[in-house]
Amino acid sequence: MNKIIERPAPKPLPATVQDLEAMRKVFHQPTLNDRVDAIHTRLWMNDQYRRFLDAVYDEDAVEGSLSADNLFAAMMIRDFAKAADGSGVNDAYVASKKVATIAKALNVVLRRCGIARQERAREVAGQIVDNGATSGASA
Repeated sequence: MNKIIERPAPKPLPATVQDLEAMRKVFHQPTLNDRVDAIHTRLWMNDQYRRFLDAVYDEDAVEGSLSADNLFAAMMIRDFAKAADGSGVNDAYVASKKVATIAKALNVVLRRCGIARQERAREVAGQIVDNGATSGASA
């Protein structure tokens, strides 16, 4: 009655990252937002780039308009994507996009990080304050 049940050995885990990637069943192609996010992260330490993203009111914007600052930041992203520097940053996909398209993707990236202009404009002492427009209360 003492039967020994022999179980099949499981498939071994991949030994390298390349082997792991080769086993992936679903390959996720990075979206434009993902690609802009990667470049945004690389540009973050550039003071001029951050100045374009800092203002939350037109009066404080580098170019006098938040829209203009968004476009200048998007141009920096596109120029960075075009640059074939030693780090291999050349991203032809982002480099081929229109500046307005990159600016829209940048807004998505900023919302992902929780630092979108709209969020920061409504923030007081680290808390988002409701401006009353969405309260639904009638007078």
